[in-house]
Amino acid sequence: MLVSFKFCLLIIFLVGFMEKKPLLFLVIALAIVIGISIYIFLLQKQTTVSVLPQDLERVVAGAPKSLNVYSNSFSNNSKIPAKYSYQLCGGENISPHIAIENIPMTAKSVVLVVYDPDAPRGVFYHWVVYGLKGTRVELPEGVSSAGNILQGGNDYGFTGYGGPCPPAGDKLHRYVFLALALDIDSSGWSPGLDPRDVLSRIGGHVIAYGYIIGTYSR
Repeated sequence: MLVSFKFCLLIIFLVGFMEKKPLLFLVIALAIVIGISIYIFLLQKQTTVSVLPQDLERVVAGAPKSLNVYSNSFSNNSKIPAKYSYQLCGGENISPHIAIENIPMTAKSVVLVVYDPDAPRGVFYHWVVYGLKGTRVELPEGVSSAGNILQGGNDYGFTGYGGPCPPAGDKLHRYVFLALALDIDSSGWSPGLDPRDVLSRIGGHVIAYGYIIGTYSR
């Protein structure tokens, strides 16, 4: 009751103030609205992690986002089916189908980096593939376990694809399948390279990139 009474008094005061000094009232009201808008913007900026974290922003700096990346396994910004998740999360750990198109003729190789920018302890790398070639690249479903492509390590600690496995009850996580066209040949690299080693090698050599995003939660 006391709160309601105080609120009523505030409304009466504001109405009276508006009648006496309407211009000043509008200026104050506008300042309040702008202040609230800035606060909400900054709050969202702090809680929403970029699709391209700082390390990857540096890698693609100056390159056009012109590669067309898509999947027959899931649609962009949609949930990744459970069978592609990690075994510890009840999945089958099958790598999804990924296709990369519009690769420049000048590209000497293509790298695919899959990561979770929403992981609690920072970016978590799930899959790295390098040495891919052509103006169009297609990775069939389950290709990771076939062993006929060059793959780096992941943050689970093994070489190859490691599917989504976010903490139970956590927010919706994004999984970015980032394709990078390079002006260097990565087909001679050793298998099992750490994802961060791969990123350090391709810095300054990306001539085009593109990505598709899948989501997952449990």
